[in-house]
Amino acid sequence: MSKISKLSGLVKYRRHILGLVNQKNYEKAQDAILHKFGMEKLPSVKPSDVFSLYPPSRDSFSITTDFSYGISPENDYYFLCRFANALNAKRYFEIGTWLGLSARNMSDNLDDSAEIFSLDIPFDHPDIAIFNIPEHIFGYYAREKKNVHFLKSDSMKFNPAEYSKSCNLVFVDGNHSQEYVENDTRIAMELVKDDNSVIAWHDYYLLGELNKNVLCGILNSVPAEKHKHIYHLQQSNMAIYSPKFNFKPAEEKKWDIPEKAFSIEMKYGI
Repeated sequence: MSKISKLSGLVKYRRHILGLVNQKNYEKAQDAILHKFGMEKLPSVKPSDVFSLYPPSRDSFSITTDFSYGISPENDYYFLCRFANALNAKRYFEIGTWLGLSARNMSDNLDDSAEIFSLDIPFDHPDIAIFNIPEHIFGYYAREKKNVHFLKSDSMKFNPAEYSKSCNLVFVDGNHSQEYVENDTRIAMELVKDDNSVIAWHDYYLLGELNKNVLCGILNSVPAEKHKHIYHLQQSNMAIYSPKFNFKPAEEKKWDIPEKAFSIEMKYGI
């Protein structure tokens, strides 16, 4: 082995060790946040309890999905549409467009008069180049929807003033780093119209595991006195918030069968 090879190996090993140290420090910082607020995870609530408070006008909703990488599961789209219907939403705002499926499902299930705003990073953002993401996929499924309005900005630089206190439902599903979740949550709190409005955060659970980035981001940015109104919605990956939420936490047992299941009719080829 040459001296250059040895040196290169030492540099890579040092970077690996530094990465492990940084990760440990990051995890300690997140544990400190959870300890500060006296919380290991959010209390959970059954869908039936939530929708007894927010009864929709119907139980069936048309859901479009393509089951590709990075999209929300269809049950989460369903719950979002159910919230929007129950709220008779006139303004829906989401942070994170991706393929445009959540915006598409909102458009398909709300009146044509409803305004749907979808915010995502512009095409010249560094993340686009890093991940080699083709431009055409952003908002693909909602492009033909006249009531969907695409907004281009890094949410860290976004000024929500134009949409302040006007939205019935806000969906936070952008960058899932803790820093961005904190920023996007502050935006969401600015956007909600009134005490009936709802905020939903996606990927509170990610691949079946608690996502501490999302949990810590929420706790750090929602005023502590309002934490009692934040829950994990069972049978979903979402955390939800409304000042009206004041539920008795539901029991969570790993192998419990939910009280209700979903009935899905599927069609391929739209």
